[in-house]
Formats: sequence, C-alpha cells, structure tokens
Amino acid sequence: MNGTRDTIIETAFLLFLKKGYKAVTLTDLERAVGMTRGTFYYHFLNKEEVLKEGVTRYYRMLNCRRAEEIGRVHSLREFIDLTIHNLLEIENYGAKRFDSDIPEILCLSLMVEVISLYPEFKQMVSNTKSSWMSKLEGVILEAKKNKEIRDDVDTSILAKNLLNISVGLIHYVVMHQDIAYALSSVRYQYEQLYSLVKVG
Repeated sequence: MNGTRDTIIETAFLLFLKKGYKAVTLTDLERAVGMTRGTFYYHFLNKEEVLKEGVTRYYRMLNCRRAEEIGRVHSLREFIDLTIHNLLEIENYGAKRFDSDIPEILCLSLMVEVISLYPEFKQMVSNTKSSWMSKLEGVILEAKKNKEIRDDVDTSILAKNLLNISVGLIHYVVMHQDIAYALSSVRYQYEQLYSLVKVG
C-alpha cells in the first residue's frame, strides 16, 4: 500500500505544477493515478495533505541532490559549469517526473497559489536557501584559498549573486517567452561574474 501512497503523492504534485492546486480535482487525481476515491481517502484526509507531503518530499529530494552535487565540486569554476549544465538539462521546462529537475518557475507559481495552505513552506524554503548558501560560501572560501578567485571578494555577496542569477531565469522566461534566450543570458551572467572575481 505504501507504493500506492507514493504514487498518489508524486502524481498529484506533478498535476499541481501543471494545472495549479485549486484547478486539480479529486476526479483528475483518480484518473491520473488510476484509483478510486475510496483508495484516495484510505491514504489521505484531503487534497491539502497530498500537497504538503509532495512539497516536503520534493524539497527533501532536492536538498539531498544538491548536497551530493556540491560534494563533487572542488572549484568555483566547477560550480558554475554544474549550474549551467543543470539549467540546460531541464527537459522542455516541464515537470515530467517527480525526481526530475523541476524548473523553479513552476514551483514558484504553485507555491504562490498555496502558501496560505502551507505556511511551514516558508521555513522549508528559508532552511533550504540557508543550507545552499552555506555550502556555496564553502566553495568560494576554498576557491580563495586555492587562489582561483581574488581574496578581496566578499564571500557572502558573491554567493548571493551566484544564486540570484539562476533565480533571474524566471524573469527572462516570463518577459521573453524564450527559453533559449533566457538560458543564454543566464550563462553570460555567470561567465561575466566569474571573470570579474577570478585571479589573473
């Protein structure tokens, strides 16, 4: 039965991303999962519970993946290359599978819609960003120590700038409706920032 619960959570989360939380009905979930309403209520009290579990599970998976990736990075150059690679690998900027890299723009639009239902999400996002910042600051400090980047660069500011570049992708997608343009612009920003801070 745990497999059924997992399937409901993951399928519902992808449906919420695609259609919006409020637009997805129990009938939509029944069809997508191939279950009866009774099966749904055997596992969950309501749609809100499914949303909360999906968000929690997705962020847990994302944090594990990021921790594993940052563990493989040994320079700021490698971090930038990995970030660009991950952005380019997002298939058609659509959520195909629960364990795929889901574009932040999709997660953002869903979370704006449902934040009132799940106020704990703000803390989850804050914890995730703090953890990611801390890890990135570690990469930057190591890059300074190895003379990859200049000593006079403010570690915290550089980390924030690097993280905010990928967040800016949302703006480019919304304003230009052109993924290729958005990715090209983001890549250019990373390269320009790196050229400003690197040694030599």
